[in-house]
Amino acid sequence: MSRARQALALILLGIVAGAVGYAGAAALGGASEAPSPPVVAATATTAAAPAVAPRPAPAPPVAVAPSEPAAPPEAPGPPPAPAKPPAAEPPAPRPPRAPPPPPAPEPAPVTDAPPTVPPVPETAPAAPAPPAGPPPSALAPPPDPPTGVAITEETALTGVDAAHRVLAAALAAAPEGSTERSDLARALALWREYLGPDATAVPAGRRATVARALRASAWWFRDRRSPRERVLLRDEDGVILTYRAGQGFAVNPVATTGRWRDLNDDVPAPALAEALLGMGVARRAGDRAFTAWEYYDVADDPAAIVPGTSGMAQARVALLMAHAQAQTGDPRFAAAALGALAAFTADVGRGGVRSMVRTSSDQTLTPWYVERAYPGDDPWKGGALNGFMVTLLNLRGAASILDGAPGGGEPAAVATTLARDLADRGARSLSRHLADHDTGSWSLYGLLTPGRPWRSYLADLNYHCYHVRLLADLAAAYPGHGFAETADTWQGYVDDGGLTCPAR
Repeated sequence: MSRARQALALILLGIVAGAVGYAGAAALGGASEAPSPPVVAATATTAAAPAVAPRPAPAPPVAVAPSEPAAPPEAPGPPPAPAKPPAAEPPAPRPPRAPPPPPAPEPAPVTDAPPTVPPVPETAPAAPAPPAGPPPSALAPPPDPPTGVAITEETALTGVDAAHRVLAAALAAAPEGSTERSDLARALALWREYLGPDATAVPAGRRATVARALRASAWWFRDRRSPRERVLLRDEDGVILTYRAGQGFAVNPVATTGRWRDLNDDVPAPALAEALLGMGVARRAGDRAFTAWEYYDVADDPAAIVPGTSGMAQARVALLMAHAQAQTGDPRFAAAALGALAAFTADVGRGGVRSMVRTSSDQTLTPWYVERAYPGDDPWKGGALNGFMVTLLNLRGAASILDGAPGGGEPAAVATTLARDLADRGARSLSRHLADHDTGSWSLYGLLTPGRPWRSYLADLNYHCYHVRLLADLAAAYPGHGFAETADTWQGYVDDGGLTCPAR
């Protein structure tokens, strides 16, 4: 990229916040998906689950300046990644497998690593060796998928004040110690934090997303008690919210943009993108700007209310905006895609979604785009393997669609180059660290999953098979990185266990 183009790119990134300043909040339910249930009307009153007491919310993090990666040679863009994992066919009889391939050559050093990355210990954190073979969950029947419920335009609540009144009245009537009381208290804590009379200097997008969550929660609790199981709630605009006991309903950017459980497949990309435009939070880091579609839950601290980011959400938002740009020629969508992608140039500790990682002190630092960000914690925390691979595919998909999209102009051109650069860097990092996710008989969900020791969380059968499918997709985009060989080896673990990947 020429110096003039680099300067223009930086200027565009700096103005994205002003053009796209929006916000978001949601609870991440996960990336793998079971067969899609029908959208049903919610009429039954359900019994309460154990309550979770809310706690005071900590202050939101302050983003600081990101560093900018250099652009490698462009790679051809593949078709967009699927919104949900494709079906895995029953395996055919297999020949004897070769040993796992050696690691790919060490990638070139990343020169833009931030000075604040924590040092890596000489040895990995001590932990019991993962059990051999598939986890017990792979041998048990899969759990029922979440129930899908749709809010209609006729029954949706209008305005946050009406929602606040409904929630307050429901809390007053909720039994002491009930899950409803915990859910409703959490919803009203969000209102006080971001919408109440004492809430000042709250970004417009954050207010918009919290208001959407409160209207959906009020719609549910107006006539119902807390659900006894996970529920996906689709609002009248096609935005999907997920339920967790003790937290209530929260907007889920990954589920929304991934068309989770087919709940919003009938919403055209431009209409769904339009709904999300006002939900991105404009964040400024020094003289650079990016846009974040936020989450507010913390997996290992359920009562906390903390604005957080997700690489998987950012990439899926960029892909959705790319589709909207291609279909409408409206330059707002290209600008929004660029704003979402710019979050990958900022480290987790600076409000972005990039962690610079390694597993031994003799390795150079390379990027890993975390599924959930945990500022100030171990760089690997929240870096789920499936989320990283989905992110790489979505980045390449966004680049492919934006390349030549009508009306996108220079923002689309900059976003195309940036998305390919980010994906290429991530692919090299994945190639290096795939072996770290292999126990020799099964794959790990991630190296450091919240609430679990280092390298101790085996993927269930659903996620393990998802890993295989994602590796096969990445192998087509990145031949020579060892992804096809690893996919073959990991499929062999399924076959050797006498298992069959679930149909989707």
